[in-house]
Amino acid sequence: MSESRVRLHFLFVILLCCVSTSSSFNLNFDNSSYVVCGRHQTQALTEFMNEFDSSHCNLSDPFNGIWCDNSTGALTMLRLSACLSGNLKSNSSLFRLYHLRYLVLRQNNFTSATLPSEFGNLNRLELLSLSSNGFVGQVPSSFNNLSLLSVLYLSQNELTGSIPLVQNLKKLSFLNLNYNHFYGTLNPNSTSLFELHHLRYLGLAYNNFSSSIPSEIGNLNRLEVLALAFNDFFGQVPPTISNLTLLTQLYLYNNQLTGSLPLVGNLTNLSIAYFSDNHFSGTIPSSLFNMPFLSDLVLSGNDLTGSFIIPNSSAPSRLNYLFLGNNHFEGQIIEPILKLRNLTNVGLSFLNTSSPVDLRLFSALKSLSYLDLSGNSLSPASLDTNLDIPANLEYLQLSDCGMNEFPNILKNLEKLEFIDFSNNRIKGKVPEWLWNLPRLDTVIVSYNLINGFEGPVEEVLVNSSLKILYLDNNYFEGSIPILPLSINMLDVRYNRFTGSVPLSICNCRSLTHLWLPYNNLTGPIPQCLSNLTILNLRKNNFEGSIPDAFYIGASLKTLDVGHNLLIGRLPSSLQNCSSLEFLVVDHNMIEDKFPFWLKALPNFASPCPQFKQVLWFYISS
Repeated sequence: MSESRVRLHFLFVILLCCVSTSSSFNLNFDNSSYVVCGRHQTQALTEFMNEFDSSHCNLSDPFNGIWCDNSTGALTMLRLSACLSGNLKSNSSLFRLYHLRYLVLRQNNFTSATLPSEFGNLNRLELLSLSSNGFVGQVPSSFNNLSLLSVLYLSQNELTGSIPLVQNLKKLSFLNLNYNHFYGTLNPNSTSLFELHHLRYLGLAYNNFSSSIPSEIGNLNRLEVLALAFNDFFGQVPPTISNLTLLTQLYLYNNQLTGSLPLVGNLTNLSIAYFSDNHFSGTIPSSLFNMPFLSDLVLSGNDLTGSFIIPNSSAPSRLNYLFLGNNHFEGQIIEPILKLRNLTNVGLSFLNTSSPVDLRLFSALKSLSYLDLSGNSLSPASLDTNLDIPANLEYLQLSDCGMNEFPNILKNLEKLEFIDFSNNRIKGKVPEWLWNLPRLDTVIVSYNLINGFEGPVEEVLVNSSLKILYLDNNYFEGSIPILPLSINMLDVRYNRFTGSVPLSICNCRSLTHLWLPYNNLTGPIPQCLSNLTILNLRKNNFEGSIPDAFYIGASLKTLDVGHNLLIGRLPSSLQNCSSLEFLVVDHNMIEDKFPFWLKALPNFASPCPQFKQVLWFYISS
């Protein structure tokens, strides 16, 4: 996946995670009917909390605690989030709180615990939130007993199996199963999902469903949010989706959907439509650009063709986000877009246009803050210093654009925070004015022909606001520059840097990721680098021993010092690095025995396939 699409995907994830009952729905819970609980009910809370490590629970937090019914005094609401650690057992006192109506246990550490079937005993529940707890296994069939349930959150766990039994949950209005491992089909003959006529939110995104989208989806005509992204849904989107006239948000991205774009023209309440990374074909209906509330339209990564027309309208378009990259359009693409004057984020990567893109055209979009033109040829004249370009630009991505030099147009962009000029043919030195941009915190110039910096290396970066700097795969020579105190990540792999690592790097307390491999660096490894999360010094000429300075609880995950001139023994303090996953020390002169104590490190020794633990040694004894 390209850098731009990774970042766009990250935006999608944030957007999905932010959809909540508080932001999107009014669930009509009457707080006036709850009062502070009495002593007996408080003891019930204490009994439940004592089943866990609850030392992080702060009951003065208004979002944690218990509340009781104003008229009966019964304990009806319990909320404990991000503070419990342990195993939720089937004989827990929780399952004796039969009057509970609202139960929120989010972001706790119930790792590797299955959902107890005893949840089904709490048959007065109206809201049940169990998100982000690490639950595994299938949803017990007893959940089908919760016939009064209106809101069910099971998102961001490790749950598996097919769609849970919901046939008795006739009052359900909010069902969030996002970010799990559910699988199977959405066959109307095997699930009662499409009989839940009160559903307003349906979240099945980021699972493993493999199915066509059944036409019965149109039965859920009260839906306001439908999230099916990141599964393996295939075939055409059924025309019955046009029945969902209350829909405001539709997420279909990253599936295998085909055919024309979904029929959403009469979904007049739609504000967000994410259809990217499918196999949709044909042209974009011009009616999409006239939808009265549509603010986000993401169509990148499909097989769309032709050109399109932005129809004239008496009311200005509300579109803020428009992503059309990685398609097969023909003819004029950019000029029509310029009619959409309220655009703030535009992604037009890899348009395959026959003529170079002229950056000057975007001067019409005064509110533009995000622009991705990666993979397009740019008109050299449009990169000149004195040309008009939206002054509000914060994010500019011009990777794979065939540029030979840094565009001087950047000098005027004082709000710029992020630039990606990777995979071009930029040669010479990085201009000194670049580091004077006051808000610039991320610079990616990987895979170019750059050989150095304008200005002295002791000063050129020091006063910048940089947090992330990627200089890898270039021809930089000389010493590594003195880094700004704000730096978080530095990648200079595959260059020609020489000399030692400047000791001033120890002043960079925010630095967590450092990649220096495949250079010609010498000298000892600074002791302070043991504080990092990722440290890669491979294929240099470092001397001395690996610093024995890894403190208890150190965040180190990766250490690669292979192919250097290191001597001595492996530092015993590596045993303190409980997060260590990757250790490489091959082709040195280390004299030691195989470190069997590594098996005590939980992540390093884990058989879990998502970890790629590597222990690569050439130790002389």
